[in-house]
Amino acid sequence: MKFDKNKAFPFPVLRPYSDDFVDKEFQTTVDFACDGDSVTFAISYALSSRDILQLIQNQSARFISVISCRDTYFSVAIKSFEPHAEEVFSSNLFRGEVEVRSYIHIERDLEFVSTELHKEFGGNPIHYKKNDIIAQDETAVLYFDRELFKSMTSVFDLVKNDSLSDGAWELKFDQDHVQIQVAPDMKMRIDEARNSNSNKAILINSLYFAAAMQAIEKIKLDDGSYDDYRWATVIRQRAHNLGINISSHDSYIVAERLLRNPLSLLDSLVFSKKGAE
Repeated sequence: MKFDKNKAFPFPVLRPYSDDFVDKEFQTTVDFACDGDSVTFAISYALSSRDILQLIQNQSARFISVISCRDTYFSVAIKSFEPHAEEVFSSNLFRGEVEVRSYIHIERDLEFVSTELHKEFGGNPIHYKKNDIIAQDETAVLYFDRELFKSMTSVFDLVKNDSLSDGAWELKFDQDHVQIQVAPDMKMRIDEARNSNSNKAILINSLYFAAAMQAIEKIKLDDGSYDDYRWATVIRQRAHNLGINISSHDSYIVAERLLRNPLSLLDSLVFSKKGAE
């Protein structure tokens, strides 16, 4: 059952845009991580209704999240009496857009009485049948792509440009990967430097951070000209999965989150090492 704020139920349902339950909330947080050929979904539930929570504790109701992928025709229900659930699946089951629809599901016929209900229900017992829902959250949409689980630097290609002087660099955005163009000798030295983790940290905090900021600026100002390029799709989807609204934040903040706080990497691999010497 997809979330529809205009849908009418014959019984009270705790959900967004509804006042069936007064000042109560049911919210779901979905995280997933890819490790080789497997993907782990971690789902957390936040419920402020004590009366519904009592039903769950009595195992008269439970949390259910339905994970579905249209591109692979895969669908599975994760069920739990606890406010956190975790399942591991083959990564081959997911591609493109993945929806997670979360509910609190009634497990047996019951009479429900609660002071949390809106006064329009008159304080009378509410009859729920098995398989009814008593709470529903908005559908969470995630994007699944193996490139989203690689380092953010995977959207950039370091290429040589014979016309550039040593130390100069340019960015080109008209291909699937953003091109970071440098002089031939500089490319050779950077390629050699990338064999060291500490040098990688320096490159991420300098060259790649600046390139990421500029790519984000391009997306912010985009009139549709970058829609077909892979780098723009990956950045948008990665930001979406992390809950980042690109247009609402300064580009350096978005770049920092997409690159997973690169300054901390520099601190652990470069600054701390120098301090120990």
